[in-house]
Amino acid sequence: MLALAVGLVGAAGATAQAAPINPVTPQSSCGLGYVVQDQDPIRHAQTGALLGTVYLLYNPMVGYGCTVTVKSAYVGALTRTQVYLAAQYLPTQVDDGNRLYAAGPTRAYVKGGCVIWGGFMADPTGTIHYHERANPAIGGIGTCF
Repeated sequence: MLALAVGLVGAAGATAQAAPINPVTPQSSCGLGYVVQDQDPIRHAQTGALLGTVYLLYNPMVGYGCTVTVKSAYVGALTRTQVYLAAQYLPTQVDDGNRLYAAGPTRAYVKGGCVIWGGFMADPTGTIHYHERANPAIGGIGTCF
């Protein structure tokens, strides 16, 4: 009976070590008033496993757009993560580096204009994986406000 109880405790302890939950959300990263306009998953090129998601948010009160790449895999581990926002007539905003939870936010004034946005994640081997709708001709997704 004692062996059964110890076995159950051991099994319960094993399931308690699930993958870490990412504390970062697009809204917590960009701030109050920002609403998700679009999102695009980043999947492992070979396995199809979800690695993260690139988000485009907009704050209609101030006319600013915001992008963030939130990790779904390798959460809490330093892996290269990138996000960018290229607003019409403005310099491209980029956040790229080894991140625990997310890259970004990047912000730019976008009201009445168009943007190109996107990002990527690297796995622990350094292989880069792009978001699904990454357009090779322009590098990202085009959106107009």
